[in-house]
Amino acid sequence: MLGIPTHLAPRVNAWSTVRAFHAGAIGSLVAAAIALLLYRLSEPDVQVIGAVLALVPMLGMIGVHVQFGTWRSAVAFLVVGGVCAWWFATVVQQQVPLGWVTSYLLSLAVIPLILVGGAGAVPSRVVLWSFLGFLTGRVATWIAIVQADSPPRPLVLAWVTLGFVVVLVLFTSRSTGRSERVQPELLRSAREEHVSAYRAGVEAEAAAILHDTVLNHLNAIALAPDGPMDPHLARTVEADVAVLTGKGWLAPAARQRPGAAVDAFAVMVDEHRAAGLDVTVSGDPSALDRLDQRAVTALVRAVGQCLANVRKHAGTDAAEVSVFDDGTSCTVMVVDDGRGFDEDTTGADRMGLRGSVRDRIARVGGDVQIWSSPGSGTSVMMTVPFGPVTDTVDTVAPGHVDAVVPGELGGRGTDR
Repeated sequence: MLGIPTHLAPRVNAWSTVRAFHAGAIGSLVAAAIALLLYRLSEPDVQVIGAVLALVPMLGMIGVHVQFGTWRSAVAFLVVGGVCAWWFATVVQQQVPLGWVTSYLLSLAVIPLILVGGAGAVPSRVVLWSFLGFLTGRVATWIAIVQADSPPRPLVLAWVTLGFVVVLVLFTSRSTGRSERVQPELLRSAREEHVSAYRAGVEAEAAAILHDTVLNHLNAIALAPDGPMDPHLARTVEADVAVLTGKGWLAPAARQRPGAAVDAFAVMVDEHRAAGLDVTVSGDPSALDRLDQRAVTALVRAVGQCLANVRKHAGTDAAEVSVFDDGTSCTVMVVDDGRGFDEDTTGADRMGLRGSVRDRIARVGGDVQIWSSPGSGTSVMMTVPFGPVTDTVDTVAPGHVDAVVPGELGGRGTDR
């Protein structure tokens, strides 16, 4: 019920109950017919065909009322049902002499009138129509009993059904009322949680991009010799400033052109080669084209951060990047034979692997595994599943991969 709008919950709940009542009414008529036929098998001289035929018009009127569901169809059902109940009771009084069997059969004929449900699907009206149906059926059977000059027949099962209907409707109405009070609070909490997750995703991606650009430039400028700034560094600084001051990374992911992911990957690799790192690419880079737009952006930026870490910290000038396609996901491995490190000893203020690799890949539903120890090199494996990114926490992505400039996806961070 929490998934139904609050103002519709009572009506939907009552309507569902009425539908169940209609199914119960049909079951009651079928049970009455079967009981008569079984009695006929045990007593061959009994003629019950008239009683069975009396149930047919009532069954047809249930179908009519289910189809239209108006107060007119409900009244027509009660009128036809009352006549059929009288007809049924008249035949049963003549052919079934056993008192308890007669009482049971008459109750089965009255129960559909109790379960009529009325129209409008309002709980109070459902109860009112059930009382009207019970009175109609009780009057009809009483007339038949009087005409047959038979002793009164207590319709115990019909009374039990009426009580059940009243209790069920009152219980569901109370439950719906409680849901109306609780639902707005739950919806408000869910909305606040979604907003918090959205904000956390934006902040995390902004921090990763800031780490991949500004911190690197400050480090590069500090290490640069005196004199004019290197033209390549100047171009990348200008491109990254455009990324930071623009809003393209906040835009919803657009449909990328074929080959755009491979081109962005190649741009990122060439950028690190230009910075002096010998990068060997193996495997099948075309697998990147099967990824969602946001997944491509996250994966290329994360690989760029791994290469930046190799260049700055590994003590080696070579790295290998391997791309694999296992049919369900794209896996990229960055391997170097440098000095290695112990991730557990990495300071909490270091955002390289944590923010720009692990968290970034996690936001697009991927997974990162790192193998490294001092003196044995480092291997980073990033796996991202194919298909659209459904994680609502990752709400940020650039507009077009094929429109990126060198430096936007490179991930040139300064720390692990």
